[in-house]
Amino acid sequence: MIKLLKYELERLIINKFFLGLLIISAIYSYEIMTSDIILGVANTAPLSGWSYGEYLAKVLPILLVTLLFFISFLYSKQEKNVQDLTRATPIDQFKFQMLRFGTIIIGFVLISMIPILYSVWFYSVNFHFLSFGGLVLPAFITLVPSMLFVFGVGSLGGRYHQGLIFGLMVVVLLINYVPLPYEVDLFGGNFFVQYPMSLSAVEPAFSIPIGVVIGKLIFGLSGLLMIILSATTKKK
Repeated sequence: MIKLLKYELERLIINKFFLGLLIISAIYSYEIMTSDIILGVANTAPLSGWSYGEYLAKVLPILLVTLLFFISFLYSKQEKNVQDLTRATPIDQFKFQMLRFGTIIIGFVLISMIPILYSVWFYSVNFHFLSFGGLVLPAFITLVPSMLFVFGVGSLGGRYHQGLIFGLMVVVLLINYVPLPYEVDLFGGNFFVQYPMSLSAVEPAFSIPIGVVIGKLIFGLSGLLMIILSATTKKK
């Protein structure tokens, strides 16, 4: 399995397409940080959890579109032929599919490190800020539930038609412009900007209301369930 993981990972990331996505992510991270985040959001400092969460929420659509591109590779005609061949081997199909999903998650983590590492560099150079522990929570609630949910929807939809994945890309790019309630604000763009302004403090400490926590848990767990289903349920 280790050799298979290495092989699948090399196929996914050692190519010009992945390099291009890395460059796009870097450029977009720079644009967001230097234009929207550098002055802070919701009257908070650019170093606050609110500003950092908004930074990642704005970059997230690009990261998730990359994730969906990775998923779409699994449902191309060429890959379906590969899957037909593997079914004739003694390889456990569920484990094999989960291994391939694992390589996609690794690819997503690698592409997500671009905006994260850029922010570390930007904050340390421009603000001499090195206390990044307080930014872990906004990063986690922004990236992980969204990744799991979009991964689940994309992998489950891709089993029926690859075009559904490309349709989901459009939704991912547009949904950040919809002012959703905090509890169902998948990316958190509305939450990070609006919620701190409703608090009485001038510079409110980062906090997450229980409704948002429950919403993130539902997104994450439902995404995980869809991922498992897409690895086990065979299209009829």
